[in-house]
Amino acid sequence: MKFDQATNLWRGIEVSLLKQRWSKFLKGKILDLGCGEGEIAQEVFGKQLEWGLDNDREMVKKAEQSGMYRQVILGDAAKIPLKSKTVDLVFANSVLEHIKDIDRVLSEVRRVLKPAGLLMATMPSHKLGEYLGWGKLYAQWFNHKYNHYNLLNLTGWKKRLQQHQLQLVEGYYYLDKKTIKQWHRYLYLNKLRIKFSARPAKAEFLAVGAGLAILGKKL
Repeated sequence: MKFDQATNLWRGIEVSLLKQRWSKFLKGKILDLGCGEGEIAQEVFGKQLEWGLDNDREMVKKAEQSGMYRQVILGDAAKIPLKSKTVDLVFANSVLEHIKDIDRVLSEVRRVLKPAGLLMATMPSHKLGEYLGWGKLYAQWFNHKYNHYNLLNLTGWKKRLQQHQLQLVEGYYYLDKKTIKQWHRYLYLNKLRIKFSARPAKAEFLAVGAGLAILGKKL
């Protein structure tokens, strides 16, 4: 993927595991929520999707140029400009953790989903700050800096989905402590513009990890 080494490490593992576990669900009319430039959609779906939505004007322009979407929408996930019951799958890659008013967004997700429609989302988990290894104060600063408002465990997301009549079908963790430390080093090396050779990291499903994927279904 055309990102820096830190992002490639995280996204590479994320995309690989998602396709291994949930490829059978990647069909129908799909809304890419927080679509960015369309790079992740290309890696995950490999085909044109119905809609991409983002609140960043520059990202919307890039998404339009990518050709990954029939329609790209500049808009707010808390007020999705689509008719009710029109979407088979809402896909959100590393988006939900950044949204303050997550309840409004989940309510909108449910509204636009068809009956038994799916929400597929990836995000950092409650373990991210701990796995960075620099103490609680640094973890708090880091999560504040990167606007991480919703760092929940699988049980936390299950409860949050239930509040909006969305059932957690399945979920899994990924990104162990060693991999997060490697990603954290890459993050700072990239910021300092220091050239280095990235080492491969293993993509594996874990009992607990700093990354989390959830699959929810509209009840």
